[in-house]
Amino acid sequence: MASFPSGGTGTSKGVQAGKAFPWGVAVAGGVIIAGTVAVLVYMAMSSDALNARIDRAADQFQLEYWRKPIPPQGPAPAEHAEPARGLQPEDCALCHLRQYQDWRDSFHAKAMGPGVAGQLPSMQFDDQASCLECHAPMSEQWAELRDDASEWRPNPDFDGRLLGKGLVCSACHLRRHRRFGPPRGAKQGALGSEAASSFIHGEPERTAHFQASEFCKGCHQHAPSSLMINGKAVENTYQEWLSSPYPARGRTCQSCHMPEGRHLWRGIHDPEMTRSGVTISATIEPSTPVQGEPVRARLTLSNSGTGHAFPTYTTPAVFLKAAFLDAQGQVLPGYYEQIILQRRLDMAASPWSEQFDTRVPPGGQATLAFLRTVPEGAASLYLWVWVEPDHFYTGFYQSYPREGQDFP
Repeated sequence: MASFPSGGTGTSKGVQAGKAFPWGVAVAGGVIIAGTVAVLVYMAMSSDALNARIDRAADQFQLEYWRKPIPPQGPAPAEHAEPARGLQPEDCALCHLRQYQDWRDSFHAKAMGPGVAGQLPSMQFDDQASCLECHAPMSEQWAELRDDASEWRPNPDFDGRLLGKGLVCSACHLRRHRRFGPPRGAKQGALGSEAASSFIHGEPERTAHFQASEFCKGCHQHAPSSLMINGKAVENTYQEWLSSPYPARGRTCQSCHMPEGRHLWRGIHDPEMTRSGVTISATIEPSTPVQGEPVRARLTLSNSGTGHAFPTYTTPAVFLKAAFLDAQGQVLPGYYEQIILQRRLDMAASPWSEQFDTRVPPGGQATLAFLRTVPEGAASLYLWVWVEPDHFYTGFYQSYPREGQDFP
């Protein structure tokens, strides 16, 4: 942000960063009014080169491990201690308190939040299942299961309380009451020794596959047989990572989203995490703009530390915004511009189509450029990056009352 003299005589007070616009990342030194952004382009790599990057053993493990819904756990072994017989995250907290606290505050715990859960009542269960496969993948979280004839039947083991907790500990670590997890590390944070673990619920089967990006692929990458739009799966994060420089650097999903084994999975909803993945820069000429004279500026966002497109998936949107402000910090009418970084899908028609994809690939950048005469009444130049993590859901729900429709 920059304030500037009026006609070269005197200086107006500039607006403080963040005062007028909540958690946007304000950048000192410029204003952007109009510009362009490059369409997302993936690295030009052959399919053979990409396939060579896949950890085949880990990929085969996840294919078998993430059958959905996850088969019913069945009765717990009689030798398991009472707290280890349940499926609730709170059952795990007795010994794995740090992991539970991390999970409780994470978006995995909110996987069945309003954005998803609010849509389910209007769906047939067959359509609900396509959401539940990742948002609540355990059989015990499904109100209905298919019988031997592939007909949906009421699930006698359905637990509505477990459903509301989204992606729970048991979904990642439990199969038929057998525990699975990564190799034991110094910062695992679990209480007790291997002997105590064996006594409580049996020693987990430990595998390095839990530390491979392929483990996350089960939910963060739709299969090639799924709906492809403009050559890309709807959920395409793993493929974006695979096409990036990060596999060659040994940087996995867990490197960024589970540092030191933490179960926080911070991403686009976390301002600090989001800032750490990008570099924002700005230039303005002249450095002290004057009313009635031209000003040239550029605002650039570089994907300098995100191992996939920024932002990934179709839910969030990121805006590069700029405005001339008056002395009260209000946007001057007609002097506000923005560009959007998002993959926007048209879901109103069948089949779905891609309206645009302006996201920034790893190592790429988007720039908003400006060249215009400073208008009368302008007291400052303001530019910022504005992040809406739930842009799709917000618009989805707002459209119903706007169109006069009722909704559960």
